[in-house]
Amino acid sequence: MPRSARFRVLTQNALITLALLLLAAALGLIFRALSLQEMNLYALFLLGSLLTAALTASRACGAVSALCGVLLFEMLQAGQGMSLAMLRQLHPLDFLIPVSVTLLMGSLARKSRRLTDSTRLMLRADQRFLQASGPEEILIITAQQLQRLLGRPVTLYLTQDGALLPPRRFGEAAEGTPLEETAAQWTFQNGENSGARTARYARADYLYTCLRTGAHVCGVLGIFAGERPLTALENQFMQSVLSECTLALERDFSNREKQEAALQMRNEKLRADLLRSISHDLRTPLTSISGSAGLLAAQGERLSREQRQQLYKDIEGDALFLLGTVENLLSVTRIEEGRMALHLKPELLSEVVGEALRRLEKYGRTHPLRAEQADELLLARIDAHLILQVLTNLVDNAVKYTPPGTEIVIRTLRLHNMAAVQVADTGPGIPDAQKAKVFDMFYSGGGGDARRGMGLGLALCKSIVTAHGGTLSVSDNAPHGAVFTFTLQEERIDLP
Repeated sequence: MPRSARFRVLTQNALITLALLLLAAALGLIFRALSLQEMNLYALFLLGSLLTAALTASRACGAVSALCGVLLFEMLQAGQGMSLAMLRQLHPLDFLIPVSVTLLMGSLARKSRRLTDSTRLMLRADQRFLQASGPEEILIITAQQLQRLLGRPVTLYLTQDGALLPPRRFGEAAEGTPLEETAAQWTFQNGENSGARTARYARADYLYTCLRTGAHVCGVLGIFAGERPLTALENQFMQSVLSECTLALERDFSNREKQEAALQMRNEKLRADLLRSISHDLRTPLTSISGSAGLLAAQGERLSREQRQQLYKDIEGDALFLLGTVENLLSVTRIEEGRMALHLKPELLSEVVGEALRRLEKYGRTHPLRAEQADELLLARIDAHLILQVLTNLVDNAVKYTPPGTEIVIRTLRLHNMAAVQVADTGPGIPDAQKAKVFDMFYSGGGGDARRGMGLGLALCKSIVTAHGGTLSVSDNAPHGAVFTFTLQEERIDLP
């Protein structure tokens, strides 16, 4: 206990002792005025001593209170002040009996208080164990609770890659010696206790025990036991906390296994869905390319120029479809594996939209494309390559689900202190029942067009926008059609 805290406790105990003695003396005067029997007066001062022992849990305060109580009792009985003659008349048993009773009461009070404090700490430890996540946090909680519960310094060695890390010390623990480190290493390698009061490294100041879950050793815990060994009660407390630690480690290990199993099942389902979608959605354009190329190779000279141009366009369209699909597949794989790295820097959204229009120029033959800019100096902190992919997928989605001749507008604006981009069309729109599903992976909205894809585009767009700290939503366009809106973090530049 720190010196300031120790002084505060001593002062508090002294004030309690003095207050109870003054109260007993005042009541004794009242008892004497009422001519009550001596037994009541004696019981009064004995009660004061017992209360002092119970409230302070201090041997010294209890003994002082008992001695002063005997003297006050004799003074009240004699009706005079303290004198040497009165002291000579007192028998040693007059002091021995109340002091012995008071010390016994103090001992019981200390044990009761310690059990109460220990129980409170154990309950608090159970709550912290339930809230802990990860072996490191569980072991730190264990070390902290043992240090508070036993009042002894504790040393904790965590593990990493099959080796012990430098120790963490709790309480007033001294720096470790080579003997202490050797004992801790031996416990780590053999899984048995070592150190103070054991057959191995008995000269060490700490008792080392192994913390494990199953066959895996998570750490080594050292409890100071060099000067005085652990009592039976302290050993019970230690075993109880270590048992709770083991249960918490096993629970954490089980939870992590369940999470890994769930993640593996999710990945397996994703792979199965991808393979099923690839086998269905890539077969049609590949068959078309193969058939068109074979027809050109076999009968190219017999076909008219218009027929050949149409086959060239079909091959180009199917190839572009396959290229976009493969690009989406690669991006989805990077996102699922956590390997999508963002290269953020301030970009003018007008330039990004302009680049998107140049890349999407091929769609202009069937769907007029137009850009609207509410603010030409609208900056956003983005990964331009990924945002271009978002715009490409949104426009491609609008082309697939709207009839030829439908105008598609890409609009930039400021929305709720965010930079926003909208892709609007005047097609048939999206029913309200489907709006909540359009961003789900592998959802393609139905229909008989085999070229509509495997439902990765909008799901990928949402993942990219979310990674940028924005949102992606869909709403109705007036008088008809759909509007996809995504927001981005605006980059503001203060001009002088």
